[in-house]
Amino acid sequence: MNKLVWLCGIGVLGACTAAPGDGAEGPADPPTSAVSSNSFAFRPMGFARIAAAGGVITAFDSTSALATPVSVSHTPGSYLVSFANLSVGGTADAVGGNVQLTAEGTSNTRCRILSWTGAPDLTVSVQCNLPDGTLADSGFAVLFYRDPMPAPSAGRATAAYSWVTATGLISTHYDYNDSGVHNTVTKTTGQYALTIRNAQPTNASMMVTPYSGAAAGAVCSIAGWFASGVDIVVNIECRNAVNQLIDSAFSFSYALTGPTFEQQGAHAWFDGSAANAAYSAALGKVISCSPASVTGSAAGGVVTMTVSGDLGSWDSSPFLRASLASKYGSAGYCKVESLTTVGVAPSSTAITKLRCYDPFGAAIASPLLTFTHVTSDAAGPC
Repeated sequence: MNKLVWLCGIGVLGACTAAPGDGAEGPADPPTSAVSSNSFAFRPMGFARIAAAGGVITAFDSTSALATPVSVSHTPGSYLVSFANLSVGGTADAVGGNVQLTAEGTSNTRCRILSWTGAPDLTVSVQCNLPDGTLADSGFAVLFYRDPMPAPSAGRATAAYSWVTATGLISTHYDYNDSGVHNTVTKTTGQYALTIRNAQPTNASMMVTPYSGAAAGAVCSIAGWFASGVDIVVNIECRNAVNQLIDSAFSFSYALTGPTFEQQGAHAWFDGSAANAAYSAALGKVISCSPASVTGSAAGGVVTMTVSGDLGSWDSSPFLRASLASKYGSAGYCKVESLTTVGVAPSSTAITKLRCYDPFGAAIASPLLTFTHVTSDAAGPC
């Protein structure tokens, strides 16, 4: 299959809690080629793995023709990650889309989003802190994607996202539900019930990332989710570094083939012993025809997630990957300690090791988490 022709044929080319648009180490992977970077995703999306010192480890930008599509500006504990041309079609005041973030490394440093803004280049501001709020360097993985809100329909939602303010408001610029009906939220102090309209509670990628706020080092986690008629309600809890409930803005993402439409990769709910089969799935290179799996295990507080099968690039450009995770159940946060890959399609494997922490920064012996593994290539038809 000529991947570029196939994707072109379906129209792919082309402190205070301000809104996201209002905010002001090791060798890098080979950059994605200019030709292929325009055709490796069904939606505008980009992701990067950034080293603690500010270097770019992995970079993917579906809308850039540059050989180096991601750049970073770094001061201690603070990072500005810019994706070339990823906001094309938007404005600096209404970029829209969704950003998710997971810290990397073996320390208990945690990271949050301060803002995302800019057009046509998208810049994500990231801050990392020790549990006491002190600025500290940390590696991290950051993901952005955007979908246009459709007209309301009778269909079930397969993807949704929301940026929720600390006071429990949702901006329509930063809210998406592919059934065409906006999501809603109710709150008490530090606890938010986010209703994803017309959605299903099974086999979905779910992620949450804290956003801005006066409490440096605050964490937000997914307390649980349940069906409510034709909707699902996701309970999200935010706490400060001494485990007190605290109001905090956050960014949330939901998708059945997540996080972006039919992109190769995987998602899972790790239930303490395994990737729960009812809430986990992997998507290979060819939809319904490529074997792919996601499995999980835990030992000594370290969770190992393995994504394997027929996953890979459609041409000679590198097949890029990143892993993200959110703490589930009790409050806290999770970090990617390492991501290693072996093999190429039709038999490639990515192994992600994660550790989770409570709000105080203490490692959790038996963690529960949600996991999402995103890649640079869409899945094709069988």
